[in-house]
Parts: sequence; structure tokens; C-alpha cells
Amino acid sequence: MRTDITPGQTSDYLGFDRVMHDNLPEPVVLLADNGYDADRIRTELHSRSIRPVIPMRKSRKRRVGLDWPLYRLRNLVERCFNKLMNARRVATR
Repeated sequence: MRTDITPGQTSDYLGFDRVMHDNLPEPVVLLADNGYDADRIRTELHSRSIRPVIPMRKSRKRRVGLDWPLYRLRNLVERCFNKLMNARRVATR
């Protein structure tokens, strides 16, 4: 797992390159929210044999499917961050 601290107004996909090009084991699946829904990100993930599980933005013209049972696992990570925020030692945006 890798984290990157950025200003609150920074878009999610701007930090994608920094996190994904780090010296970490190659993931099999990337669970992300629709902030990462960009053709550039999806193309890079497919070229690296990583399965993107990212919901579409409402404005997307080309429809992309989503594996909903797998996407629901993302809730575990979200709950972890929620517990950190409730501890009030870490403030996330």
C-alpha cells in the first residue's frame, strides 16, 4: 500500500502516476472511485495487465462496464480511512 499526501483541491488522477510508478509489487486489480475514470489511466492499466475496477463518470461518452461485486470490496478501504478520520489524528479530504 502506498499513500501520497496532496493538497485537498488536487484531482485524484494527477497523483496516479506518482503512486503507480513507485517501486511496489504490480497489482492485479485497481479498485478506485470515479475520480480515476480517464482513458489514459485505463489504457495504462490494460497495458500493464492490471484490471481497472473504476465506475464511470456521468459525463463519459464511451460506456465502460464495472464488476460490481469486486467494486464493493473498496468499501473495506473506505471504512479504514473513516476510522482514521474518527480518531481525529489524521485529517483527510
